[in-house]
Amino acid sequence: MNHDFNSTFPSEEVKKEGIKYGVYLGIISLVISIVSMYVLVNSSDFKISSIVTGSVSFVLMIALSAYFAVLLRKVAGGFWNFSQALKGIFVMLAISVIISTVGGALFNLANPEPQQIVFDKTINLTIETMESIGADDDLIDKQVADLEKQRDELREFSIGQNLKGLGIALIMYFVFALILAAILKRERPGFLPVQNDPNQTNSEGHYKSEEG
Repeated sequence: MNHDFNSTFPSEEVKKEGIKYGVYLGIISLVISIVSMYVLVNSSDFKISSIVTGSVSFVLMIALSAYFAVLLRKVAGGFWNFSQALKGIFVMLAISVIISTVGGALFNLANPEPQQIVFDKTINLTIETMESIGADDDLIDKQVADLEKQRDELREFSIGQNLKGLGIALIMYFVFALILAAILKRERPGFLPVQNDPNQTNSEGHYKSEEG
């Protein structure tokens, strides 16, 4: 007689591996963001560089997240329902975003110049773009003022501001986890038996009772 899949699902192992994969993903994300920042700092064409680095970073993170999620499903035995997939994947992504956000904040605190240069270039690009489409001077001034305010806030390390950014990122990653879980869920077929744990069976192959 087959046992309930939920009772034999290796939730602790999935959680443990999810945290490990999340650390890997977070470190990779942090490295990508730092490299992208220096590419933008040294770029001669900021607009093209922004598009290229943004696109490459986005595609890489989507692909790596999906890859690690597939690895996590293998840890689960190749089968998990939507709820199990969502929990495992979100733990992984949450760890990732915490590491990349905190790491990025600490990096910018220790070395704020690159981020400020990128922000200044962003402001100049915004002015050029809005002027090219014939935007009103008042609208341009307002947009530039908002960007300068954000730049000035970044100069002062704020725990509250970083927590706010982290909260927004976690919400976005939860939505991403929902999508990945919907794609990668794989229900165990009813005719496929759950592989018995040898530690829970006796010499005859029957499950041991809790009393032994």
